[in-house]
Amino acid sequence: MESNTSVVVGKVMDILFGAAIKETGYMWNCSENVKNLKKDIKDLTAKKAKLQEGIDKAYDRAEVPGEDLKNWMNIADAEILEAKTFIDEEAESKKTCCNLPFCVNLGTLYHYGKKATKKSSSLLKTLNDGKQYENYAFNPLPKPKYPDLSQKINLDNINSHKSILEEIIRDIQDVTVQIVGIIGLGGVGKTTLANEVAIAMKEKFENIILEKVTKNFDTEKIKENIQEAATKIFNGRNILIILDDVWEDLKLHELGIPFGSRYMNCKILLTSRSRKVCEKMNAQRIISVNPLKEEEAWTLFKRAVGKTEWDRKLKQVALGIVEECGGLPLFLQAVANALKGEEIESWDTALNRLKAPIHGDVPYKKDGILQLKLSYDILKSPVAKSCFLLCSMFPEDAAIGLERLAYYGLGLGIFEQSNIKIEDAKDLVHEAANVLKSSFLLLPETETGKSIFSLLPEERKQEKLFKMHDLVRDMAMLITSIGNDNNDIGKCWVESGTGLTAWPPRRDLKSYKKISLLGNKICTLPGYELVIPELDTLLIQDNELSVVSDEFFGGMEKLEVLDMSGNKISSLPESLKKLTMLRLLDLSGNNSLREISILAVLTCLEILKLRSTGITSIPQEIGQLINLRLLDVYFCEDLSYIAPGVISKLIWLEELYVGFKEGDCKFLLELTELKLLKILHILVPGLNYIPGDFHFENLTEFHIIERINSGEPSTHGCKRMLQIAQHRFPFPKRIMKLIQLSDNLHLWRILDLESIPAL
Repeated sequence: MESNTSVVVGKVMDILFGAAIKETGYMWNCSENVKNLKKDIKDLTAKKAKLQEGIDKAYDRAEVPGEDLKNWMNIADAEILEAKTFIDEEAESKKTCCNLPFCVNLGTLYHYGKKATKKSSSLLKTLNDGKQYENYAFNPLPKPKYPDLSQKINLDNINSHKSILEEIIRDIQDVTVQIVGIIGLGGVGKTTLANEVAIAMKEKFENIILEKVTKNFDTEKIKENIQEAATKIFNGRNILIILDDVWEDLKLHELGIPFGSRYMNCKILLTSRSRKVCEKMNAQRIISVNPLKEEEAWTLFKRAVGKTEWDRKLKQVALGIVEECGGLPLFLQAVANALKGEEIESWDTALNRLKAPIHGDVPYKKDGILQLKLSYDILKSPVAKSCFLLCSMFPEDAAIGLERLAYYGLGLGIFEQSNIKIEDAKDLVHEAANVLKSSFLLLPETETGKSIFSLLPEERKQEKLFKMHDLVRDMAMLITSIGNDNNDIGKCWVESGTGLTAWPPRRDLKSYKKISLLGNKICTLPGYELVIPELDTLLIQDNELSVVSDEFFGGMEKLEVLDMSGNKISSLPESLKKLTMLRLLDLSGNNSLREISILAVLTCLEILKLRSTGITSIPQEIGQLINLRLLDVYFCEDLSYIAPGVISKLIWLEELYVGFKEGDCKFLLELTELKLLKILHILVPGLNYIPGDFHFENLTEFHIIERINSGEPSTHGCKRMLQIAQHRFPFPKRIMKLIQLSDNLHLWRILDLESIPAL
């Protein structure tokens, strides 16, 4: 028994003693272990360099390494970097031991000696693993994607695309141009045109490579696909590379594409939905593709559906379908393919469904809409997203004013800065509109020629206008019809410009945040309280409302933006008092509206527009609206009196618009209290009360017009305009000061005019 115990104890002691020797060895052999690690780093680095040399030669032979060798190279990189970092740490530790020459920290020696041994072991394993790649069999380079050069599209009588194709070909043949961009809305035909370019130019290039980039592209995969073509470019061969559906700024050098003045034998054709992407990629020519005109769309549709003979009824339905496709070839062909060989009943059904809300069951339309939605999804600016969705609340084909959009945005607080100035908000909306136009989500209004909603004639002259393509608007409405996290403005009910004559009954109002019924023929609203607890926006302008019941607004306590302009309202309802969170109220164009004292309780109001109403005075009560930043009572023909002290109380005003035919102009003396004022438009019968101590030079814009019977001068494009009427020269100093600040000066019936010097 004792003998067995002794044997066991002896073995345990041997193990413990051996372990102790090993552990203490880390301390005594620390320097040697670190030295060995440095040698192992050097050996692994040499092995990696030798294998990299083999990879480079393989690329020259149009061969590529497999995933196994790629993984080993990555592991070796990581191991070498980690080991070198350790060596630096170990060297640094020797300097920090009390800064004494004979100071030795046994714990430090143990730590670094042991760690060096472990890292050496790991490096040696990686080095041994690398030996299997010394005679490596590389894989052939994947063949590049060549476009099908046999499927030529018939562009006869589709002259817009034919001329664009010719322009692209000319630009590619230009010896000074390397990169050409094709831009346009999704589904407008960019890829088709790129393919047509490839077909037309197949004899001009040794190879034409088509690489579909898409939203979530793989850089390494594209690099591999282009590698063979890149080798030929380096060897001076003519190559055309088509990068289709580019969503962001691609770094050509990262894709392995030779470019620049040394490689003009490489031509690059981009297709993108964004002008900015092409600009960032230094495209020397950028060509925009617009939707097809009506005749061209009809030509394409007929070819796609394969019919040559049309009876009157079928043609009428077909033309309606073509109109609903908005000139986008993608939709035209999808619908044509779906209807090919179908009876007229199917065509009728298709037309009705295309006109119906897009959450219906028309797969080819919904699929196309969702494809367009990708352009919205990649927007990075929350302001641009909110502005885009707000634009969908206007009627189809309506012109949308930039300033109106900025005012709505201020009312809804869509800007990151809570106390943003109106001027800055307009700038942000202008930037957002440019981003949206660059992505073809908005179009310049000049391309429409259609009717305009929501703007008075005098406003239209001043506004920067734009519109939405019908299908883009459908896409925006699809987004806003669903209340979820991807919708920046909440769930919306939009039936603007649809010809409604009465408020449509709905049961699900409680879930809506925004309602737009503008541009209809609605004469009456419900005569009872509507409970819409989450509603923050109600747009019912440009209807035929004359009366709003005293109960109507009772259940809309969260309303922030209310636009009732362009109606026939003569009095304001009592329930308006309950809108205590209202920040924007527009009553412009209600010519019969006279009494506005009721508005005094709406103390959160920041924007109040009463332009072209029938008000006769601005009563004392309006002075309680101390948060007002914009007050507009321009073109109020019956206005003749502004109660003393009202203007001076509105110290937060940034924009003031006052215009009337005759009356007391003493309110002008109160302008000196408006330290934040940036825009001043006044159209008054006299300038006698213009204050001499007001700093007009601090205004970014002023239109100061002394009214005359023969009408007012055009103010379009003028920032600082002054009109003086029926005065005698010399003018008072305050007027001379204004003259010096003005960009545009109008003088009417000035006495002693001949004595006026050059101003």
